[in-house]
Parts: sequence; structure tokens; C-alpha cells
Amino acid sequence: MKVIKTKLNHHNSYNLLELSSLTVGDIIPFDIYIKKNEHYVIIIEAGTLLSDTLYKKLEKWESLYTSIKDEDKKTLSCETLKYYIQYNKNDVEKGLKLLYGVNDKLFDAYLANKNDRIDISCVESIVEAIIFLIKNDIKLLNKSMPFFINNDKVPTHSLHVAIYSINLGNILRFKDKELLQLGISALLHDLGLKKIDNAILDKDDLLTPQETKLMQKHSKYSVDIIKQNNIHDPYIIDAVMHHHEHYDGAGYPEQLKEADISEFASILSICDVFDALTNNRPHRKEFSSFAALKMMMKEESMLNKFNQRYINLFLKSL
Repeated sequence: MKVIKTKLNHHNSYNLLELSSLTVGDIIPFDIYIKKNEHYVIIIEAGTLLSDTLYKKLEKWESLYTSIKDEDKKTLSCETLKYYIQYNKNDVEKGLKLLYGVNDKLFDAYLANKNDRIDISCVESIVEAIIFLIKNDIKLLNKSMPFFINNDKVPTHSLHVAIYSINLGNILRFKDKELLQLGISALLHDLGLKKIDNAILDKDDLLTPQETKLMQKHSKYSVDIIKQNNIHDPYIIDAVMHHHEHYDGAGYPEQLKEADISEFASILSICDVFDALTNNRPHRKEFSSFAALKMMMKEESMLNKFNQRYINLFLKSL
């Protein structure tokens, strides 16, 4: 640990830092200063891994400081996610935990909001973080899957579908704007499930025909909520509305076939079903990744449901 740079700013430009707020093993997303004579001096640069040895060295200092301009970086949030992701881009497990943390807060706030408001700027921040990680490491999906949380919750499922979709879009060489649109579609595709009775969502038996009709309304509900949140991008709206359409025309809500189904909706369809199959559901245990894809490609009930080129590319990426 050494003095890196001297700052001459006034005292009121810095705040005291509680060392206990830092965790050994984390990468520090802000500069840390000490006061030396009348100057504030950086002793730890942003992006430094806080090892046990370094932590013990910091304990010897009577006072540590951070710049006021970095105050918000002390807490993981939608706004600071990009800094945490940038500094943890090569730690797959940590990066995924950061995404889960911000994504859970986003959906908790949405589910608690009586007016169905969701923070769209936060949605974009999460999607941009996923795009950054995938472009940084083309093997990210393969490395991430062992750390995926296995549950039946909308926030987790939505995040997984976004990661899968952006990964496939990147393989298809989508432009950054298209990846952003695709990722937003994926993260928001199941917002409408909030309008479905929990008795149906949590049912551990097959749904009745009437319950199935009610469940199928969630795509339209999702689009309504997206529009309420001032998203009117036709590509996003189409993908969310049609992510349950099937190539054989047996999907919903409009029984579209093959070429009538957009690229985004085709991708979401594959990623949505894959994540559903590889996670526990009330009525069954999860399938392995390859068992799920085998079912999607060869099982009679799923034949001709998906874009075969996309599903083969998806398989190769695992």
C-alpha cells in the first residue's frame, strides 16, 4: 500500500469512511484517502481487490476518507451497478450476485407498487450491465449457469431470460441498440403475471382449461403495463406480446406461425421455456440443461415449436 496521488481539495470535499462497511474479497469501487498534513492522499484506488492483508493494513490508520463525489458508490444500486460490474467483470459469480441484488430490488419495488410502476432507467442499467459482461466474455453464459439461482420467482426467471436472450442476440450479431431492446423485452416479458391469481401461479397440478385461459392473458397484461410505463417501442411490445407464440401456430395470443413471429419473440420463446424447464416448478423438479434442450428439440409435444436455427445456436453456447 502506497501513496498514489495528493489531493488539494478542501476538507468539506471528503467524508469519513467506516472500515467495517467494507468486505474482504470485494473490489472497492471508489478511491480511499488518508489525511496527510493538510492534504488528502489516495492510498487505495478504485478497482482494487480488498484482500485480508490490505484490510489489516487499513485497520492501522486512524481515519480513512472517501470523496463526496463517490458517496453514492458505497452502496449497490441501479445507478452504481455499472461501477460494480466494471470492477468485477472477470468474477462471474460476483457479477451474477450483483445482477441478482439490483434486479431483486427492482422487482420488489414493482410488485409493491399499486400503480404498476417500474423503474425503466433501472431496467436499462441491468440490461446494459448484462450486455457489457457478455461482450467482455463470450463464454459468460457457460460459466454463469452453475451459479444460477433455482427458484420459481418472476424476478429470477426474468433475469435469466434476459441473460439467455442477450447471449443469443450477441451470437446473432445484433447491434447494441437491438441487444438493449431485446434485453428490455426479456426483463419485462412477465410483468403481467402480477395480475394473475396466486392460486393459479402456485398450483401444483395441471391447470384447468379456464385457468389456462386466465394464465394466457398475462402477455396482454404485460404489454398494458409496459405502455403505462411509457414504453412504446414496437419491437419491445411485439416481443412481449408474442413470446408464447409457436412456429406451428399452436401458441398464443394470436396463433402466429413461423415467419410471422418476430426475431425477438422467437428468441424470448426459446429462453423462456428453457429457463422454466431448468428450474423447479410447483408440479415437478427441474431438468438439466441438456435434458431441457433435448426435450425442446425432440420431444413430440415440442416439435416445431421453436426457431430451429436459434435453438441450435443456443445449444452451442452452453
